[in-house]
Amino acid sequence: MNPQGIYSLLSYGKATERQMDSIANNLANVDTTGYKADQPSFASVFAQAMGTASESDEEQFFHHEHVAPYTGVGQGFATINDMGKNYQQGRIVHTGNSLDFALTNRNSFFSIMTPQGERFSRAGNFRLNTENQLITAEGLTVNGKEGPIVIKGRDVQVGEDGTVIVDGQSVGGMKVVSFPFPDRLQKLGNSLFAPIDAANEPRIEENVQMVQGSIESSNVETVREMVKMIEANRTYSTMQRAITAHNEVDRQAITLAQT
Repeated sequence: MNPQGIYSLLSYGKATERQMDSIANNLANVDTTGYKADQPSFASVFAQAMGTASESDEEQFFHHEHVAPYTGVGQGFATINDMGKNYQQGRIVHTGNSLDFALTNRNSFFSIMTPQGERFSRAGNFRLNTENQLITAEGLTVNGKEGPIVIKGRDVQVGEDGTVIVDGQSVGGMKVVSFPFPDRLQKLGNSLFAPIDAANEPRIEENVQMVQGSIESSNVETVREMVKMIEANRTYSTMQRAITAHNEVDRQAITLAQT
């Protein structure tokens, strides 16, 4: 039997595995503040000729998915085309903590300073370090428009425009940014994002929409993700049965040839 059918089934199996990984990651972060769900999209690769040229898109795809580079003629293969992000607004949860903040504009991000440079986050569950600087739950500095935000006082108020007022005195404004192409942000660990190209430079938001004493929860919908996982498992099981059927046909063909 032509082996290309097996290769196609294997490619669909690998794509389904990656889909299940993304669903599992979403479910694992259902309680992560400001988390945005992974949203994979699929694409088909169509091999046009026997033995694709070295370093072609098809050959690179097969190598990545651990599938033999023999493609045959007019054979279809599946892959994850893009691991997109779902930027739907998460639920706003009231905490009563004056250092918790929720952004209500879905394209806005807090500016965070990391050892690798400036990064961006939707997670507004902040605290103070020993130097009274506003930091993230992981200990990274929250950027203000004019540097780190230092809070020395008891009464902390932050206006909807991001201005921080401590004991009646302004200590600066939070640096909140937006991006012209939010879909072209790369997800990093700890709910951080980074632009992947120079054309997607952050722009400081002047009309910040923020709620103090609240956080934005993860936008993962648990029931929907569970349904997706069940469907992906069924697809994977179907692929396995198809491979078993292919193998059985091959076995019968070999037996007939030997008689």
